[in-house]
Amino acid sequence: MKEDASIDLYFVGCGGFAHRYHVPALADQALVVLKGICDPTPSAETLALAERHRAPVVDNIDALPIASKLSAAICSSPHTLHAGHVMQLLDRGYHTMVDKPFVMTAADARSLHKKADEKQLTNAVAFTRRFDRACLRAREIINEGGIGQVCFVQSIQLGYERAGWFLQPELGGGGPFTGRGAHIADLVPWLLDACPSRLRSRVRGGSKTRSDTGGFVELQFDDLECHMTCIEEGLHMWDEVRIFGDAGFIEMRRPLDVPIGWTLQWTTEGGARSECLAADPHPGDATHNFFAAVRGTEPAACSFADATLSVEIIEAAFSSARDGGSWLSLRKP
Repeated sequence: MKEDASIDLYFVGCGGFAHRYHVPALADQALVVLKGICDPTPSAETLALAERHRAPVVDNIDALPIASKLSAAICSSPHTLHAGHVMQLLDRGYHTMVDKPFVMTAADARSLHKKADEKQLTNAVAFTRRFDRACLRAREIINEGGIGQVCFVQSIQLGYERAGWFLQPELGGGGPFTGRGAHIADLVPWLLDACPSRLRSRVRGGSKTRSDTGGFVELQFDDLECHMTCIEEGLHMWDEVRIFGDAGFIEMRRPLDVPIGWTLQWTTEGGARSECLAADPHPGDATHNFFAAVRGTEPAACSFADATLSVEIIEAAFSSARDGGSWLSLRKP
């Protein structure tokens, strides 16, 4: 492919996150042409977007054209619909990126990975933390031994969406444990460049509008543990990750006044060295990476295969909780 190749783009689901994160990226992509939107309940904002780009709005994927030349789709539909929507897009020949959480079951994740490979289609999951400046710097520090041997990781996520389809289990797929915990299930193994070997968990029960109200996971790697907390209470939409080594530590947080972007503080033993990064709240890096991957100029930062581990972790956490919090082994890639 060429760097200047034109891409025909389609949205499947075009709600709040798509407008906050993906749509702004189109302003910097003159050769990405929005050709259509599939959304059964388009908002006024979505209808205005379609009108600006002279893109038709349809209510089902079958109404989208079979892919021709370089056609790509961004799937930003409700969580539980991802697997079916992505399979339809792959069957129609679209290079496809899907928002997190990837899918609800590891079986679906592996099936979609296999389908995309068979059809030689670019595939990606928009785990935005992989593009965040603080997260990238933390990964670099760890890989360079900046905090020595990593001994312990702790993540804390507080709060969840207060309205909308997120609160419908048949669409949102659960509660904060599903909707937000998936981020940490992807982020921690990526930061450490390691796969956990087993886990155990406790998931707090839900209600008529939840399958869960959060939970707690112990992830065990060969030589360290990660404790994940994800609950509804507390500061709304708080995110925090602490990584402790034997020669220092890293703290990352999302400020409460920005929707995207984390801060970083790196401190070595005795305070001999310290580094701080402010949050970078600009959107669209995962979107830009997807377009580059479709053109073949850089690899997708998180493919379906890469994202499968996050699905396995969350699925196993629910299984462990149903079994009284027993330790469960995780499949090695």
